[in-house]
Amino acid sequence: VAVHNGAVFKVVGDAVQAAFPTAPEAVAAALDAQRGLAQQTWPEQIESLPVRMALHTAAATPRDGDYLAGGLNRLARLLAAAHGGQVILSLATQDLARDALPPGAGLRDLGEHPLRDLYRPEQVFQLLHPNLPVDFPPLRTLATRPNNLPLQPTPFLGREDQVARVVELLGRDDVRLLTITGPGGVGKTRVALQAAADVLEAFPDGVWFIDLSALDDSALVPSVIAGVLGVREEGSGLTDRLASVLGGKRLLLLLDNVERVVEATSMISDLLAQVPGLKVLATSRTPLHAYGEHEYPLAPLPLPDRTHLPSVAGMSQYEAVRLFI
Repeated sequence: VAVHNGAVFKVVGDAVQAAFPTAPEAVAAALDAQRGLAQQTWPEQIESLPVRMALHTAAATPRDGDYLAGGLNRLARLLAAAHGGQVILSLATQDLARDALPPGAGLRDLGEHPLRDLYRPEQVFQLLHPNLPVDFPPLRTLATRPNNLPLQPTPFLGREDQVARVVELLGRDDVRLLTITGPGGVGKTRVALQAAADVLEAFPDGVWFIDLSALDDSALVPSVIAGVLGVREEGSGLTDRLASVLGGKRLLLLLDNVERVVEATSMISDLLAQVPGLKVLATSRTPLHAYGEHEYPLAPLPLPDRTHLPSVAGMSQYEAVRLFI
């Protein structure tokens, strides 16, 4: 990184984040790093250490040794799509680097992919070089996992800590029903969608978004769930039919705006009791008060102290101001 005029600005676990003045320097650093890893002699029990790398270009503001940039969210989801040993670039980086690639390097267009930030699809490119592996499985994106998560019109800003906490809770064996609560407009749906996208690999039979905002009759909830899952009612009650079809599967249902049909809580509990591999992530203005429910209250985005306002530049450090901008 340093040889190519970059700077490591964050290390989280085994992940390294670095910033570069130009896209070609970032590409050169990634190539040199991969070649160095390939040539490294590892202990006998380690055949190789495949490291995935992703490069994205966006405007970024330095802040206390870190960077404030909406592009970091997209970069994280781009990295999540890659495989060990693979270097992938966003379209923005490819545009800036393609005419100044290192000797022997090339780029392969992997096509357009919906990333897990649920924002617009990204045209993704793979860095090629004789010293790098060439063939990898398909990128791990929304398109390679069963789901119906809707793409969003704006990028995801802030709330990374809250999303990480929801993901952590969904990963616990004792959490089968998790309800994100908070007043209308606080961002419950967006946090739930992002967390659902981030746990796709944990649910091989899919992550399914079910919008209940238009309902005013709790009795219709099973029909709406069945419609999304493609389950038809046959003979017995629809809840039992759903339980029968889903019996051996592992999936996540994201039930949005459950406060509209809170009387359906008992049906949700029955379904969870009959389908061991099912988890439910719900959004509601109030808790559902169901057996085994875990509540995650979502607070509004932080605001500056109006009595001691920061500088204009400092204002952009607040997520609420960033979202407004």
